[in-house]
Amino acid sequence: MLRTMNIKKLYIVLVAVIITGFACKESFLNVNPQQSVADNEAIETIGDYESSVTGVYNWLSDSDYYGRYFILVPDVMSDDVKQNSQANRAKEYAEYVAFEEHFITQNMWETIYAGIGAANAIINNPRPEGIPSALDDELDQFIGEAYALRGLMYFDLVRLYGQHYCYTADASHLGVPIVLETDTFSEPERNTVSEVYAQIISDMTEGMNRMGNSPRNGNTSTLSAWSVKALLARVYLHMGDFPNARIMANDVIENGPYTLVDNAGYAAAWTNDYSSESIFEISMTETDNRGSDALGRMYIEEGYGDYLPSNELYDLIPDGDARQSWFQVDNNLANEFAPFRLVKYPSTTGDNNTIVSRLSEMYLIRAEAAAMNNDDLDAQDDVTTIRQRGLPTEPAVTETGAALMDEIRLERRIELAYEGHRLWDLMRWQENMVRDECTSTVPAACTVNYPNDRFVLPIPANEQDANPNMQPNPGY
Repeated sequence: MLRTMNIKKLYIVLVAVIITGFACKESFLNVNPQQSVADNEAIETIGDYESSVTGVYNWLSDSDYYGRYFILVPDVMSDDVKQNSQANRAKEYAEYVAFEEHFITQNMWETIYAGIGAANAIINNPRPEGIPSALDDELDQFIGEAYALRGLMYFDLVRLYGQHYCYTADASHLGVPIVLETDTFSEPERNTVSEVYAQIISDMTEGMNRMGNSPRNGNTSTLSAWSVKALLARVYLHMGDFPNARIMANDVIENGPYTLVDNAGYAAAWTNDYSSESIFEISMTETDNRGSDALGRMYIEEGYGDYLPSNELYDLIPDGDARQSWFQVDNNLANEFAPFRLVKYPSTTGDNNTIVSRLSEMYLIRAEAAAMNNDDLDAQDDVTTIRQRGLPTEPAVTETGAALMDEIRLERRIELAYEGHRLWDLMRWQENMVRDECTSTVPAACTVNYPNDRFVLPIPANEQDANPNMQPNPGY
């Protein structure tokens, strides 16, 4: 169903729904009132805080967020994906002809802002008198998760709807509105990208400082101080703040509780949840998953199969490399669509967790940051570690300078493929998006030169209609 709520109405309805105990997916909400609390009076106990934070995670798992489209859309806009002949969902993004009324751009905007609203309700809640001081650590953990999740949601929003950080010299170009209150909301203007990133860092730092080093539920489906540090490493990388990116990634690698999966276990790590290198992933259980709306079903033959992995990417992976296991030959594919299906998310029932952050990304962030500081030996070691994990017989990386950076970018493209990174990497590297094998029905989508207005999503039409202060994105 096409959603038509703007931010202001969404916040009003979010509060009203939770107070009355009514929730309806068709009207855009899928929040269980037992899992999320919006009004201050309702958050009274530690159990209320826990259920409220669970509600924020539920927004992240939505198919209009990490459950499908947030990962899918930037990948189908990249050179790692080719469109199948019957592709339908997200087709307009793959072909760079998206429009302001499109359901995906509206639904992602509303879903993420709903999650922010749920996080705000926790952060802004006055400390209940009935919670004893003995539970301060638990209380801090829940509030810290809300802060960090709000920071993550703003990071995701500003990448979807705003150009990358270094698009202008001072990041003064338009990002997204920063909304930190749920009950005094008006019609905001868009903040600059610089202002949004400052809020992201503030929220993640506050969250990290409040949380413990271990996830409270025993697995990486909830945040810890370590996982927030990994997210901050990514934020700093996208800002071009390589010293801080390196510091954060190095701390996670050297001192965090994570180890790289070995070569023999690499393929199975994508069918078994919570591997040793998982830092944060969105839980999709047998009873609580996106079902037919799951990310993997956009790729696998048993699902919709709308999108296919590019042969170009497969050809970049050395023969015998464990990462070739993501590709499966489908003899029913012919001509330019042949021969591969992507099976990185193989579940037919949609219960593959969505990995948000894992240790190999930290190695690649540390490598890129080191190379940007001309510390070639350190960068070589990290790229070699990831490359030889894929194929132990691969030679060590010995390139320096620009050639070393090319190796880092190559390894990042292979290792993090189909995890939603590629388009944003091209943007921050200020590179063109070139599909060597282009199956798009729109020829202009075969090569999209940087810079380009269409690398970001349009601001939803309903948001612009309802808010006279909401500036549109150029090019739409």
